[in-house]
Amino acid sequence: MAFRKEISHEEAFEIVLMALAAMWLTLVFAAPPQKPAKASQAKEAGAPKEQVYDFLNPKGNPGPIEVRGLAPRLDTIKGKTIYVVVCEAGPQTGPYLYQYLKDKYPDTNWIRIQHNGFGPTDPATDGKLLKEAKAVIGGQSW
Repeated sequence: MAFRKEISHEEAFEIVLMALAAMWLTLVFAAPPQKPAKASQAKEAGAPKEQVYDFLNPKGNPGPIEVRGLAPRLDTIKGKTIYVVVCEAGPQTGPYLYQYLKDKYPDTNWIRIQHNGFGPTDPATDGKLLKEAKAVIGGQSW
C-alpha cells in the first residue's frame, strides 16, 4: 500500500533547495584529494607503488602491561594486618563488612580505608599500605 501526500509548490521548492544546499556544502567542504607520491620518490624510499594511509586507533594505544602472578595464599590471618579498602561503596556495604570481619576474627589487625575515587590519595600508591599489609580486601559496589 503506497502512501502519497500532495505537497504545494512552495514545499517542493524548499525540498529541492535543501538538497542543492546539501550538495553544495559537500562539494565546498570536501577534503582536497591527496597527491600521490612521485614514482621516483617511491622507488628511492622503497615504498610500495600504492599510496599507504596511516590511521590512529580510536581506542588509543595502551602502554606495556606488566603481568604478575597472584600473591601466595596466607596460611592463617591470625596476627596479620589486613586492610579493607572500600572504594565508592559508601555506607551501604563498607562499614558492615569491616565490622563483620573485625568481630569474626578478633586476633587479626583490621584497618579500614574509605576511598572515593583515584588520584593522589589512591591506597595502592601508599607506601605504608604496601609495606604493612599482609592482605588487602578491595570493595566496589556499583
